[in-house]
Amino acid sequence: MKTRSSEFGRRFLSCDWGTSAFRLRLVEVESLRVMAVSRGAQGIATTFADWKTAGGKPGDRWSHFSRVIEHHLAVMGADAGAALAGIPLVISGMASSSMGMRELRYRELPFAVDGSDLTVERLVARDDFPHPVVIISGARSSDDVMRGEETQLIGAGAIGEVNRTGPACGRFFVFPGTHSKHVEVRGARVVAFQTYMTGEFFDLLSGKSVLANSVAAGSDLSGPENLASFDAGVRAGAKGNLLHAAFRVRTRALLENAAPAENYHYLSGLLIGAELRELAAQEAPITLVGADPLRAAYQRAFHVLGVRSPLAVHDADDCLIAGQLMIATRLGML
Repeated sequence: MKTRSSEFGRRFLSCDWGTSAFRLRLVEVESLRVMAVSRGAQGIATTFADWKTAGGKPGDRWSHFSRVIEHHLAVMGADAGAALAGIPLVISGMASSSMGMRELRYRELPFAVDGSDLTVERLVARDDFPHPVVIISGARSSDDVMRGEETQLIGAGAIGEVNRTGPACGRFFVFPGTHSKHVEVRGARVVAFQTYMTGEFFDLLSGKSVLANSVAAGSDLSGPENLASFDAGVRAGAKGNLLHAAFRVRTRALLENAAPAENYHYLSGLLIGAELRELAAQEAPITLVGADPLRAAYQRAFHVLGVRSPLAVHDADDCLIAGQLMIATRLGML
């Protein structure tokens, strides 16, 4: 099927389909400018559950998942003011998982940071879905897995953050989130990574534990009291026993009259400090890839911990789009 993208300049569709959220962007290739966006809460978990409820027939799986994409294409097409048929679609995240639209095997370590040996599946455009598609799988070590961060890492490499170090030196990449990732790169290959359940622990402790009544969201990190509480939490998390230090959230409220908003940031700093303490002690350069407010919090935590290595900071969405573009270009889709 002939693409119409040449009529409007080269474009591609960038899809980030996570466990709990969906996001689709129309991107101009030359500038990486996002021309239109459609997003929603129908993540892979909800879509998979709906498919199972509808009977879970393998032959209906692709059409069931693609209807979610078609809905967002229709919304975005109206906003963009142009027909989207024929424009390549690149999908990252949980779409390649066992709950996704196509289950793909993980790429085992090591793998190239330019994405040249990642596991992908390429699908041709057809009458009922007029877009060439590439689905990107995740990566695995002997005891850990990731989906999505590998594409962001490829994008970081595309903008020059990977190959500044030789094979003997190395660099670490930090991807904050519900399940934060620390990825080690040596030369031009990913050689190791670790997952930290920082965001999920924060949600559990702040919402379902005895600490819930001592914290309250709604204020940012810029106020002096909140910032001081966050810094104190980072230092406590980096040097103490986390199971003991977490109870300080309650005693700060009971004995020191710490405001719930301050305790919210103390708990955040505590968990981030515990996550980063080993990484902050090493000498290799670190690149932080994330979105605010988490990116700002991690950047502050690295400052509090006195990180001696060069710290580069990038936007997660920019890296994801750049990584998807690099993979699609290599496959000859653009």
